[in-house]
Amino acid sequence: MGTHGCDGRSDCVASGSVPLKAATIRVSQDLWSLLEEEAARQEISVSQFVRDAALLRVGHLAGARGDDGDLVRIVQLAAQANGERRRFTSEERRGKLADPRRLEALERTGLLGIKEDPVLHRLTRLAAKSLDASVALTSLVEADRQFFASSYGLPEPWATERGTTLLHSFCQHVVVSNQPLLVGDARRHPLVQRNLAIEDLDVIAYIGVPLVDSSDNTLGSLCVIEHEPRQWRSQDVELLHDIAAAVMDRVEHRA
Repeated sequence: MGTHGCDGRSDCVASGSVPLKAATIRVSQDLWSLLEEEAARQEISVSQFVRDAALLRVGHLAGARGDDGDLVRIVQLAAQANGERRRFTSEERRGKLADPRRLEALERTGLLGIKEDPVLHRLTRLAAKSLDASVALTSLVEADRQFFASSYGLPEPWATERGTTLLHSFCQHVVVSNQPLLVGDARRHPLVQRNLAIEDLDVIAYIGVPLVDSSDNTLGSLCVIEHEPRQWRSQDVELLHDIAAAVMDRVEHRA
């Protein structure tokens, strides 16, 4: 038996400002592989997959014993979980991106529009190298655009311009949901399949995790990109979370 914990550390501990409980589960390597494969097919993290499975199991048991009160609670929890997985209306998305508190926190970083910080560049490059990916970005998402505080492997003219409108942004969805986003093939993913980054930046596979400051403001995303379909692993999410934590340590240290 191998010990495997929740694969997305921040996503197991907190969602926005709502604290969550964390647990370590022990499963066989064979079962863990199945969980990874099925979660990858759904393009969510293993922790999200396990949470959804737990809701289904508890709902089945509540229904079997005729417990209407628990069923109502489970429906509410399921709706909340679905919302956390980036199912937001356009109005909700705009509201989250334009939140004054979040935008003020972005300004306080002092990173918008300035020369690339060398420490952030090393961490961004580390993300690409660690996940064997072609491109990595430290993206700060504003109300109507994203600024690349650091990038590695990004082609021109994007590397020089250091940003795009949100029409080219996958990272906005990480900010809105405050959850990791795993995309195996963007051309088939309902959330991003019309995003201009697919054609203009050749973004096919993507994985991004939230960059969250000490006041729980989600400022952007640390992401890696591949130019062909790729099945991400739970270890990729965990590793990217670790590097994102180092990125935020640097951001808040220099602010």
